[in-house]
Amino acid sequence: MAKLPDDSIHKHKQTDRQINMTTNCKNCNHNFEGNFCNNCGQTSNTHEINFKSIAHEIQHSIFHVDKGILFTTKGLFQSPGQTISEYLNGKRVKHFTPFAYIFILSSIDALLTRLSHKSTFLTDFLYGFNESTTDKKSKIDLGLVGEFVQWMSNHYAYTTLLVIPIISFASYLCFIKTKYNYFQHLILNSFIAGQRTVVFLLIPPITYFITDKSINETIDTLKVYLGIGLTFWIYYQFFNSIKPIKRIFWTVLTYISMLVLILLLIVVIALIHKILR
Repeated sequence: MAKLPDDSIHKHKQTDRQINMTTNCKNCNHNFEGNFCNNCGQTSNTHEINFKSIAHEIQHSIFHVDKGILFTTKGLFQSPGQTISEYLNGKRVKHFTPFAYIFILSSIDALLTRLSHKSTFLTDFLYGFNESTTDKKSKIDLGLVGEFVQWMSNHYAYTTLLVIPIISFASYLCFIKTKYNYFQHLILNSFIAGQRTVVFLLIPPITYFITDKSINETIDTLKVYLGIGLTFWIYYQFFNSIKPIKRIFWTVLTYISMLVLILLLIVVIALIHKILR
């Protein structure tokens, strides 16, 4: 029997090793080499779902210091402008996605606020103003608008998600010369809302033990100014290609435009309700 040359034996062994290293994708049934399927992107490391795998997923996707919520939060407080800019330019693998980031954090904040049984200054103001209205017709109209705004103030998670597209449209119009498209502004403002929510998460555990209503109202007011301040800070860093005075002016204009858009939205909802009633 003829003996195979050494080179042929080496190539044959190498081919066998490559075949053995090939993984069959459980998602699309494609054979591939490496850690991820080059056809659909599924990871080759698909363990059976059990307690260990769930614990591992939570640790590495949310609580891991080099990936997930903590990594994103750290970047947003250390250098928010650079962090968001890098995300928009494609450096995303270690970050939590902005929409999941804001939804999870705002939901936690809404839950803590609900458990603290605290009403907001805006809710109390609208309720008192509505009750003091004597004219029946105007009271009905105010009630519609008041109920809408009260719902927004009582459902922070949903309100945050609803306001993000509005302020993103406002910032897109005001900073249109920076060449960022609307969806990039959507990412920017989602991260800002997430950072603001992280700060707000520290407040309910404190206000829970405060019974003085005036102090709670002061804290609610400070939260508004703090949120605006954080937005100014991030806009100032993010839009660093334009002059400082323009950054400040266009940020102010963004807030004014956002308020106008929200008022227009409320008026449209009121008119639609009146026509359909």
